[in-house]
Amino acid sequence: MKITCFAGMMLMLTVTLHAQVNILLDTDIGSDCDDAGALAVLNKLADRGEAHMLGVIYSSGKNKYGIGVCDAINTYYGRGDLPLGQYKGNDIGDPADHYSKAIATAGAVYHHDVVDDAPELVETYKKILKRQPDSSVTLVTIGHPYGLVLLMRDAAAWRLVKRKIKKWVAMTGTSEKPNRDWNFGRNGAEYYIDTLLKHWPADAYFCTLGREVVTGNKKLPATPADNPVRKAYALWNDALSHGRYSWDQIAVLFAVRPQYFRVDSSGALEQNKALQTYWNPRGHNPKHHRVLAPVAGNSALADTIETLMSEAPSRPGK
Repeated sequence: MKITCFAGMMLMLTVTLHAQVNILLDTDIGSDCDDAGALAVLNKLADRGEAHMLGVIYSSGKNKYGIGVCDAINTYYGRGDLPLGQYKGNDIGDPADHYSKAIATAGAVYHHDVVDDAPELVETYKKILKRQPDSSVTLVTIGHPYGLVLLMRDAAAWRLVKRKIKKWVAMTGTSEKPNRDWNFGRNGAEYYIDTLLKHWPADAYFCTLGREVVTGNKKLPATPADNPVRKAYALWNDALSHGRYSWDQIAVLFAVRPQYFRVDSSGALEQNKALQTYWNPRGHNPKHHRVLAPVAGNSALADTIETLMSEAPSRPGK
């Protein structure tokens, strides 16, 4: 079945529905509101039958309340029983709290039951992956991918990664000019990126799109007051009024609707001795690094994302 959407006068987006994509999401939710928007997008793609959510991993150890936000959002969409995992250390991540505690501790408002604690990250990954068919999982990281390094260090987890994960989609910088971006270059994860880039076994797709795609201020304000995504945008620098860049939403959208994007496989993402990452168009990686470019225009992507973020849940929570 094909669904055609029009945005503006010139651009047409066509959604072709295939088999559900099995998505495992790894997030540092709390540093920015686009993580909350991305989790909303993923839940709605699951509502539409395009994605199957396997679980959500919270990868930031310096603010424990992020896991509660994940549970609040999943509960809003009727997925309060979705597996959750959490990094237990305190050496990775951003300690700032724009909305995490406010949402995580408001169980009476959002009807979730996880506040600041969930099962350990690696054990949760293993539990989820064991149940999946071989080469069936798309892993999407929209935060610090330190958890992937921890999987590499655990023999049983590493065997599962090589068997089960087909594709890794990561939100990170892909400029040819070396820099230290938020996810790969800061918050403690930068010391492990070189190992990850060189040895991660699955095909990798890197995405830095989203700065020109502003969402959260058009349809999201009209959603119910008990929508935790709406609250996250309201508390993060009043993004409910001004909007926010859509980096993380675009990474999720690509994982499920790759037809909106063009993939460039001529090069590799690398890290230099200054811990800066950059896209080397002449680089070679045997694991087939790829970088994304949009086929759809910014206004069409913004409308698609805003709609997914704002649609009512198909099976609302408690």
